[in-house]
Amino acid sequence: MRTLILGMGNPILSDDGVGLSIANIIRERFSYSHVDVASSVMIGLSLFDLIVGYDMLFIVDAMTSRDGKTGDLRKISEQDRQGTLHLFSSHGLNIFELMNLGRLCELKMPCLAAVYGIEIGNDVTFGSTLSPGLKEKLPAIAEEIIADITSLLPPPSPSRE
Repeated sequence: MRTLILGMGNPILSDDGVGLSIANIIRERFSYSHVDVASSVMIGLSLFDLIVGYDMLFIVDAMTSRDGKTGDLRKISEQDRQGTLHLFSSHGLNIFELMNLGRLCELKMPCLAAVYGIEIGNDVTFGSTLSPGLKEKLPAIAEEIIADITSLLPPPSPSRE
């Protein structure tokens, strides 16, 4: 089973790049032979090139919501995504709609195992580094995501890992 963990974000919009930072941490600490960890600044239809062909997909990205606090981690399902103001959308196409479109086009789409939204607040600013408050929370956020992903994946085979 081929699995992709995909961190998304914009590296020049400060905290909006948190998904990219989390992907870097996961890449260093997570080693299953059948799991790839990637980062992407692409959005919308461009993601097909990255995700088609995988069996399972995990997404990590920044989000804003009405009641969230910077650094809050939320596991988003298709049913509760309506509460987010910013989560994988550009020109009206979000990850859930992208997955449905791929299936309609009969592409080999992965199972969307989990979408992790990390609250960044409403003030998105230009900058190449995360805000100090969010940067401080990164290790704990990454560990929580790693633990959840590990619980959802089949255990590694001793001969392959």
